[in-house]
Amino acid sequence: MVMAVAAEEGDAVGERGPGAVYHMFVMMEDLLEKLKLLNYEEESVLRSHNMRQPSRHYFALPTNPGEQFYMFCTLAAWLINKAGHPFEQPQEYDDPNATISNILSELRSFGRSVDFPPSKLKAGYGEQACYVLDCLAEEALKHTSYNWKRYDSLRRQNSGADSTK
Repeated sequence: MVMAVAAEEGDAVGERGPGAVYHMFVMMEDLLEKLKLLNYEEESVLRSHNMRQPSRHYFALPTNPGEQFYMFCTLAAWLINKAGHPFEQPQEYDDPNATISNILSELRSFGRSVDFPPSKLKAGYGEQACYVLDCLAEEALKHTSYNWKRYDSLRRQNSGADSTK
């Protein structure tokens, strides 16, 4: 399946190197971690739309384009709202071009670049879909003032040694 995705990307992947085809898988896994930090499971973002939680490669590989596009739009709208910008939840029968245009316009309003044609998002999967959701998740984490903390093993070891005395 990965080779089929690589074949679709054509010469562009060849120009970026042999590992470029796997970049979207890493980005998708990062996206899921960010969604967990934003408590998307507890906020029943997908349950209210009768959708299952995405697998770790859901937006990286094609499965069901209609379902993937709708989940992409649902998550994007939730992330935009979570990032502090009001955004109406798209409906299943809304014009996909208008929905994509609105999502990309919000992405640009966060100062993010969009250097691909909007039609790449219509399928609801692929590197561009992963990129958009990942950027929106980062913006939502910034807005919620999530602080990344560096793990300090020395401090942890010293505090453990002090508590045993």
